[in-house]
Parts: sequence; C-alpha cells; structure tokens
Amino acid sequence: MLSRNRTFILLSIFFVAFSIIGCASKPDKELADAESALAAAQSEGAENTFEYKEAEELIARAKQLMAEGKQKEARELLEEARFKAIQAKGAAKTQSFDSTVSVEQQDVEGQTLSQELSQGKELTPQKDPTLNIVDVYFDYDQASVRSDTQGALDQNATAILNRISGLQAIIIEGYCDTRGTDEYNLALGQRRAESVKSYMVGTGISPSMVQAVSKGETEKWGSGTSEYAYQQNRRAHFILLAK
Repeated sequence: MLSRNRTFILLSIFFVAFSIIGCASKPDKELADAESALAAAQSEGAENTFEYKEAEELIARAKQLMAEGKQKEARELLEEARFKAIQAKGAAKTQSFDSTVSVEQQDVEGQTLSQELSQGKELTPQKDPTLNIVDVYFDYDQASVRSDTQGALDQNATAILNRISGLQAIIIEGYCDTRGTDEYNLALGQRRAESVKSYMVGTGISPSMVQAVSKGETEKWGSGTSEYAYQQNRRAHFILLAK
C-alpha cells in the first residue's frame, strides 16, 4: 500500500511539473508564424504601412516578454503581430492594385457590383449555410478589428478561399452605431471596411474581388441606445456575389 501511495505521489508531482513546464514553454511557433507573416508583407512592399510598423513593434515587445519569462503574454502579442502583418500585406497589395486601375474603371466596377446586388445575386450564409461567413465587431470609435473577433476573419477567409471559384465578388460593408455625426460615421465605417478588406486580401484573395463600402451609422442589428445595441451595430458585414 505504501509503495502504491508513493508511486501515486511521484506521478502527481511529475504531471504537475510537466504542466508547469508546458505552460512556461517559449512560444517559438507563434514567433516563427509572426516573423514569416512579416517577411511576406515585406516582400509585397508593405514596410511603409502602419500595420507593418505595428507588427514590428509587437514582435519586439513579445521578444522582451519572452526574455522576462512572460510566455503567455508574449503569445498574445505574437498572434496580434501575425494578424497585423497579414493586414499589412493586404494593404500593400490593395495599394498596388489601385494604382494600376483608373478611377473610371473602379467606378464602373462599383456600378456593376451594385447592379448585381439589385438583381438578387447576393449569396449570404442564410442561402448557403456551408459558407459559414460571420460578421466581425469593433470597439467604440475604433477601426481596428478586436482581438477576440480576429478568429472570425480567419474563418471567413478559409471559407471564401475554399469557394473562390464560384464567387464574383466580396463586398465588405462597414457600419457604426448612431453616435457621432453622419460624416464622421461614414468615414469610420469606411476605415472599418478597409481594415477587414486588408486582412482578407492578405490571406490570398485578389484585391480585384473585394470592395470596401461604408454604410455609416445604423440601427439595423440593434435599436435603441443600450450598449448591447451599439455593439451590435459596430460591425463589418460580408456580402458575397455568386458568379
């Protein structure tokens, strides 16, 4: 009996020690992923984008935290850095694309998309639940995608890339709650839509397929002046156009 108790105690100590070591292990994979995403952004000429600079700063801070033994905090920063680096890549690719397309051509493409929508060719998750497309949310007066909804963008990107051959275009609508002036909310909604577009393009979707549109303030998803209603209306909404 004593031998069994001793064995049990030793095993318990082993598992506790293993768990502590596992939790304290350095986030090498996360660091490699973040640095790889940053290198990919650099290859697209993204060094001058603010997202690229943010990613650089986040990686530097994460390395400092790693040196201090704060591995959990470092992991969180590295995941944020990876996200920002992908956005930087998308922003650079979009800028490059826009510089080669005339204003007149962009206007025509925008009109064509509007016509397609009016003809009922919108493809939504309700019509095709296998797409699994979800909206993403923003904090008050912010255009940066919240860290707790970044996973939703990864989900959307994977679903869209898997069905890209059947899609004509992806429209990202930026919305705001009802606080602020109309002009301010139109500008904020545009920044939100473009923030999401940058990430989607950074994952490999052609910038020619993605259009960012501001819808300004709305009560479409939540009416009234409660914090819940405001939060529901601060979002980027996806509309997919089938071929």
